[in-house]
Amino acid sequence: MRTAIFLESAAQLTWETISSVVFWKKLCFSVLCFVVSTGTKSALAQKSTRAAQFKAQHAWSAPLRIEPRLSGNFGELRGNHFHTGVDLKTEGREGLVVIAATDGQVSRVKMSPWGYGNALYLDGPDGVTTVYAHLQRFAPKVQSWAVERTYAVRSLGLDASPPASAGLHFQAGDTLGWSGNSGGSGGPHLHFEIRSTANQHPLNPLDGWLDKVDTRPPVLPVLWVELPSERLRVTLPVSDTLVLTGKARFAIEGYDLLDGASNICGLRTLEAQVTSESEETMLTHRASWEELDFGVNKDMNAHAFYPVWSTERDQVHRLHRLPTNRLGIYTTPPSEGWVELDAGMRAELRVAATDAAGNATSVRIPLVGGLPVSPEEGLCDDLGAQDHGEWRVEPGLAGTQRHGRFEFAWKAGTFFESETMRAFVRDNGRTLALEPTEVPYRKSIQAQWPVPSSANVWEGAWSILPGDTLPSDRWLAVQRKESGEVARAVVASWLDEAWEVDLPRGGEWSMERDTVAPRVHPYHSGTPLVASGDAVWFLEDALAGIEDVELRIQGQWARAVWDPKRNMLTYEASDGIHPRGGACPVSLTVTDAVGNTTTWERTLTWP
Repeated sequence: MRTAIFLESAAQLTWETISSVVFWKKLCFSVLCFVVSTGTKSALAQKSTRAAQFKAQHAWSAPLRIEPRLSGNFGELRGNHFHTGVDLKTEGREGLVVIAATDGQVSRVKMSPWGYGNALYLDGPDGVTTVYAHLQRFAPKVQSWAVERTYAVRSLGLDASPPASAGLHFQAGDTLGWSGNSGGSGGPHLHFEIRSTANQHPLNPLDGWLDKVDTRPPVLPVLWVELPSERLRVTLPVSDTLVLTGKARFAIEGYDLLDGASNICGLRTLEAQVTSESEETMLTHRASWEELDFGVNKDMNAHAFYPVWSTERDQVHRLHRLPTNRLGIYTTPPSEGWVELDAGMRAELRVAATDAAGNATSVRIPLVGGLPVSPEEGLCDDLGAQDHGEWRVEPGLAGTQRHGRFEFAWKAGTFFESETMRAFVRDNGRTLALEPTEVPYRKSIQAQWPVPSSANVWEGAWSILPGDTLPSDRWLAVQRKESGEVARAVVASWLDEAWEVDLPRGGEWSMERDTVAPRVHPYHSGTPLVASGDAVWFLEDALAGIEDVELRIQGQWARAVWDPKRNMLTYEASDGIHPRGGACPVSLTVTDAVGNTTTWERTLTWP
């Protein structure tokens, strides 16, 4: 495949027409102007904000008693969503006091092994809710209510709304709990959010809510050029003109750096414009991270340049809004984003970004149209497939597709753009490769997968011998990393001699059967009891993953805290379910996602 874009050298500029020369003399720089401006006062900072109005009328307190240092901020690209709050560092440790930012009543309490972990939602005045997540534990009266509620519903986690009669009222400055590392946290910190109570839309906490000194401007280090058949990376700044030999779309890596931390954070605004030498506006794009909506937050995958984001996790933003993108962060209409220049035609791409403090960075990149390049015909590589097929999907339409004995079905809105899908069947029907792999799905694709003979799945299901009848349970579609480690596994159902599975993304999926029960190990070789009086077990499951646990002490259901990051399950002695000074039977039953079960039973004596 020939490259359809290149950097024009100074020698190549000699063929310019006089009109082109006049055009370039109008520019501040002949080939590229790279401008960085800093300043903490901008239109964003100067205008009267909701935060300023709130603070003028109501008590307000910072959620931590230490200087705010951020490891993440509002609007960052995260897995399938924008980050909806700020991540406040807690000096690398747990147990810092977490403060109520406003007066208010606790409206929601969550205790979960995943996501926000232990989290509190505090409804304050003027329709403002503050959220505090990844806590180690709650203030005593909240903790007591949450534990009692968990025992009442007998659940592994908790997501409940306390009534007013529970008395969970706080004033700004009161202790709500202590910081931790619970749920999906990647390390000790406090996740803090501001929401509009009525619709639960997150607001940008750096828009006047949190006082954070920031003098560092955003960074725009890389431009991505998307062509119909390839994508190209251009490091900024460059000293040459970009030559386009066909239609192209643009994306830019953009992020912010804040004082006191090296972490990459999100932008506040991003603007782009392509203007021709005749001053025709060929593309305009503006995005602003002021408010987000959980209902459409997964459309972040349409905002990001997904082929790069999904593989490299760089903060790469499309410089156009796809028509299927429902996010409310834009002030410009949707567009396919393609820009095409005739040979010799000049244009300029300008990109500008600001952070919440008003620091700004901008780049200006000259473009020129080149001579068309004839595409080279390529053959579809089936990579050893026994069967393959190809079909077209449209973003607004549901559909089904038969592919040999396979069948695929998808709902309207699954795709963000029109795509050519390809499926390859390998390993005698045991493995399916679904392409393209770098396209986001808003919804899963349902695949019906014909069950091959047992001889053909023997290699991937060690409990089955050739000639045996295939069992109909405990099957999963599995994606593995190059190292062989499981990347993701999806439970498959058995339907009329076919597997049925919802695939959340493309790539290579292989059917495997999980017959290995979870493993349960007490904290010490002979007992799970530790010095604090807690009982701790380590749980492991090789493939399907832990789905449920049930702990019983003297036959009575007991609350267990599951931490999948550390494979650790804890019964907290403060719950007081156990007797003291006498032997009592304890049983722990652990079940994985396909129903394999292990039961650990012992007699324990608490001091």
